Parts: sequence; C-alpha cells; structure tokens
Amino acid sequence: MEAVRRWQADWRYPTTLLCIYGFFSTVKPLEPFLTPYLTGPDKNLTTEQVNNQIFPVWTYTYLCVLVPVFLLTDWLRYKPVVIFQCLSLFATTATLLWLRSVAAMQAMQFCYGVVTASEVAYFSYIYRSFTKS
Repeated sequence: MEAVRRWQADWRYPTTLLCIYGFFSTVKPLEPFLTPYLTGPDKNLTTEQVNNQIFPVWTYTYLCVLVPVFLLTDWLRYKPVVIFQCLSLFATTATLLWLRSVAAMQAMQFCYGVVTASEVAYFSYIYRSFTKS
C-alpha cells in the first residue's frame, strides 16, 4: 500500500492519467463518418436535417459555452471541469449511439460543443501540472 501512495505522489501518476485521458478524449473514430452514419439506415435522417438542423448546434454551443467554461476553469481549478468534460463526452457518445430523433442529435451536438469548449481546461491543467515550481 505504501508503494501505491509513493507512486501517486510521484510525477508519473498524474502524467499517466493525463496521457490516458488525453488519448481517449481525442480518439474519435466516428467523427469522419458522422454524416454517413446519421443519414444511413441506423439514424435515417436526411442530409438537409443533418446540415441545417443538427451540425449548426455545435458551432453556437461552442461559441456560447467557451467563455463560461474558461471562467469556471479558473474558479474551480481545472479538475472539476475536466471531469465535466469527460461526462459530456460520455453523454455525446451515448446519445449518438442510442437515440434517433433530430432533437436528440441536436442534444448530442450540444454536449459535443461542451466537450470541445472544455478542452481548454484539460490543456490548462497539463500546463499547470508541469510548469509549477
């Protein structure tokens, strides 16, 4: 048990966690195939619905959420915002896989906008973790 506590106090523990989380948060194998997936037989949405009703939600969400997330990152000190990013990423994936309606896909894009806006917390946490004296 003492060896685990020593390893957690060492620099390797946060580095390992940040690398694992960074890998899994940036690997998005479905992203290049999102339009064919949404317009295919699984979701059965039209191209007009995808391009005009679903995809713009991400842009406006990112625009609206970026400044509040940036301020919350400074106020809450990174970790809660990174955890919130993780939960939003799970919500994005779950919504994409299990729900079918246009409103559900708009909610998925909203969650994805929160995920991409919260990346500032992850990168700020990396910078803070490895530049402190």
